[in-house]
Amino acid sequence: MLRRLATVAVAFSLAATALTSTVAAQDFAKAPTAAARAQWRPADEPPVAPRVAPAARARLRKILAARRAKNIAAFRAYATRGVYPHNYVTSGKLNVWIDEDGHLCAAATMIFQSGAKDLVRKVGRDDKYIRLADVTTGQLMDWMLTSGLTQAEIAAIQEPMMGARALPPEPDPGSQDWRIAEDARLRARYAEVLTMLARDRDTSLDAAIDALAARPDLIATLI
Repeated sequence: MLRRLATVAVAFSLAATALTSTVAAQDFAKAPTAAARAQWRPADEPPVAPRVAPAARARLRKILAARRAKNIAAFRAYATRGVYPHNYVTSGKLNVWIDEDGHLCAAATMIFQSGAKDLVRKVGRDDKYIRLADVTTGQLMDWMLTSGLTQAEIAAIQEPMMGARALPPEPDPGSQDWRIAEDARLRARYAEVLTMLARDRDTSLDAAIDALAARPDLIATLI
């Protein structure tokens, strides 16, 4: 009797094991859920960026190339003219949108020349020490995204100004005003940036379109 009960118990155990294996195999064969797939994706895998259709991309490239050329021409004219703002506030570097003498920085002048005059005036009133590299939203961001330039390029154009170096009320005759030296530094820096802009034209246009891909509303206003 005991031998018979033991045999039944072993048979039941084997049957349960087989059933469990079958269920596990069936579950393994099922396609993973969306939630499971999300958990499996490596944490450092970048999200899939939105894409612009080839036809729309070609149109955007043409439009942005024209805007880029116009904006760079305005920047080049500014650099050549040589009338720059000065940093009367700090001894180190500072982005000065507009100084006490009413002189606009290179980026502000470029935006002003593009027709966004009210925007330039508003920034001058609200935050005249703004860093365009830090902007992420708003009208300034929209302008940068549709300028044909990358945000990094515009930040390079907005070169910060070195501060005053113990400027006396009336410099001694024959002494060099610190502003003359700073203007010379800026002029040399702008020449470097202009060279960079010419060199990186094609790759920057591609990057500008990629950045615009996340903003279909701006794309619609362009094309």
